[in-house]
Amino acid sequence: MFDAPLLRGLDERARRELAEAGRLLTLAPDEVVYRAGDAGDAFFVVASGRIGLHARRRGDDRDTEVRAAAQGELLGEEAVVGTPRRTTAVALAPSVVAEIPVHLFRRATGRSGGAEVAQRLERALRRSATRDLLGTLAFTGDLDPEDIEILLDAVSHRRFERGQAVYRAGDPATELWLIAEGMVQIQTEDGDRIHVRAYLTRGDFFGDVELDEGRCRAASAVASGPATLLSVPSKAFAALARKRPDLIPRLRRIAGEQHAAQEAVVAGHARHVTAHVFRDLYRLQVARSLLVIDLETCARCGHCAWSCADVHGVSRLVRRGDKVLARVAEGSGQAVRPEAPQSLLLPNSCQHCESPACMIDCPTGAIGKDTGGEVFIRDALCTGCGACAKACPWENIAIAPRPASAPRPGGAGFPDIAVKCDLCRDHDGPACVKACPTGSIFRINPAEEIADVRDLLGGARREQERAAAAPRSDAALLAGSALAAVGIGAAGLLAQADGGARPGEGPAWAAGVAAAAGMALLLLYAVPKRAARWLWVRRAPADAGRRAPAEAGDAAPVRSRLRPHLSGHLAIGLVTAGLALAHAPWPRSGRPTLGAALHLVFWAAAAAGGFTATAYRLAPRRLARIERTAALPEDFDAARRELLDRFYHAVSGRSDLVKKLVEKILLPYLRTPLGPLALLASGRGLAEEERALRARIDAVLEGRGAERLAGLSELTRIAVELRALPAQRWLLRALRAGLPVHIVTFGVAATLLVLHAIAATSVPR
Repeated sequence: MFDAPLLRGLDERARRELAEAGRLLTLAPDEVVYRAGDAGDAFFVVASGRIGLHARRRGDDRDTEVRAAAQGELLGEEAVVGTPRRTTAVALAPSVVAEIPVHLFRRATGRSGGAEVAQRLERALRRSATRDLLGTLAFTGDLDPEDIEILLDAVSHRRFERGQAVYRAGDPATELWLIAEGMVQIQTEDGDRIHVRAYLTRGDFFGDVELDEGRCRAASAVASGPATLLSVPSKAFAALARKRPDLIPRLRRIAGEQHAAQEAVVAGHARHVTAHVFRDLYRLQVARSLLVIDLETCARCGHCAWSCADVHGVSRLVRRGDKVLARVAEGSGQAVRPEAPQSLLLPNSCQHCESPACMIDCPTGAIGKDTGGEVFIRDALCTGCGACAKACPWENIAIAPRPASAPRPGGAGFPDIAVKCDLCRDHDGPACVKACPTGSIFRINPAEEIADVRDLLGGARREQERAAAAPRSDAALLAGSALAAVGIGAAGLLAQADGGARPGEGPAWAAGVAAAAGMALLLLYAVPKRAARWLWVRRAPADAGRRAPAEAGDAAPVRSRLRPHLSGHLAIGLVTAGLALAHAPWPRSGRPTLGAALHLVFWAAAAAGGFTATAYRLAPRRLARIERTAALPEDFDAARRELLDRFYHAVSGRSDLVKKLVEKILLPYLRTPLGPLALLASGRGLAEEERALRARIDAVLEGRGAERLAGLSELTRIAVELRALPAQRWLLRALRAGLPVHIVTFGVAATLLVLHAIAATSVPR
């Protein structure tokens, strides 16, 4: 190993440290050293054999060989510049490689020859890493070795954090930029509004047009997330353009086609909708397992958070987060509506990023990432310092009291522990997904399964669509049960009316027994609903291991196990109602008998159940259309105060015309007692209601005073949200009100049924 040119200058002490802390890996042919996308904190030296490095350039449909590393050569140097693996390293022959942690190498070289030697070796590693990075970019695909050397001599690595500007509009153009890792937005500003012109990701280049034309920047470039860029100075760019006059125009044509495709996605099929998705496109690019809730079917029951807390002791998801509108692709394992965007909530829950910021900032190495891409926390190493919670850009890690059963690291200074979703890695699937009664919560890879994101970023579709895994609709089951209930009930009523049937004899008596059995089955529904820990989420076998990435991608998605039980509960309830009618019609004697009381309470329970089922079907979709964010009941008072504060603050300093419009139109709009009910009855969403309200204002103005309307759009938006808040409360109450009544009345009905059965069997027939 120490015959490698990079390591020849090390003294004996440095060699000893590397030999003690590093490790040798013996590889068989075709054995993988690491894969593209893996995080890495070490580089490798080939002691014997050959290692091939392969990468798939953007736009290609197959891997390209970047180079082959022979004895004494290095691979995996991208760990030095802090980017994930950009190539896949595979042994081409029986080989031995030495793995050297970067932090150990830096410490050893610093001790060996001082700062000068350490800097020289660091530069050599960075140059080697840059060579491999350039070899994976489409920009360099047609460059010859001499051109690559020109770039290597000129480029420098630059690291930008989330929200940091690479340059601003009006800045002088001094360099060309290549994206080695991350995402950059090209944007312009119009007052206080930002217009995104393009989204650029790994392999793209930008800043060349102004550089070529010698003018200032026409737009700003801002990092959407942590990004590693390669800076090419203007002189090197000019030299490359002179030598290869066809290269830049050709690459610009490719980039132009890409930007045109992006504009088609944003302004075409998903007009006025996908802007919500693209608000934080970087998040959707880096997430590998994003928890989403379909707000158009979610009953807001909280069973997902409850089941998570039941399994883990404390809930690892919070039903607050960003609401987006997006088209979920076919094959995601969810019953999707591809013809229209879905309202999705992104709750606070770990999304298992490709390059987790929390893992980088953890001082003890407590956070790991397994071969399936799942990010997890090792309790035995977590000191509860909170560094990971601070590092997560989306606040998906919480600090909670350490359970008594959790191992404690030696010398831990904090009594708490970091908790986050780990996909229930010790169980056979996520508890929240399995225990959702409406099947509204599921996990997806946004870059593949949110169609708008996939189309915008040019992502690949899944090789094997999984549409067959989507949950089946329960419409046929419920329709058949309803028809059966009507038929059974009608036949029984007709027989009772003709006097040919009596409740205690023949078919009517059999219908009563069947109805009693149906009520027993209905009562059993509460058992699986409240036993998530024992019935739905089972511990995975200790020797099962974690799935490899390919296996994880091919596996069928986890689906709700409670949803079929809810459908069965509704179907049994319908048939039981028909059997109750067939057993005995409504008592006509007027006497307060036990049977009459049972009849009354049974139909009260049925009515409450029917109301709840109807609310579950209709209210979520209507609610999703009139809420800006998915608020919980305890959030409404604070949300109203915040909106009112924003409203009156937005009025301050506006023109007299705007203030007059507020007085004459917006305030009466807000104070209309039946305004929220009118919004519900109209069927309009928030955006449609805003347009309708603005149309009323425009009709009053008749085209006058357009130059004095600054701030009116914001006031209109807030006014509509204020009107929608009471309507949201009503719909949430409708979702919650029926279930307690149904449970209580059904419990009373079950008690009366037992008493009725005892009384009926004690009377001689």
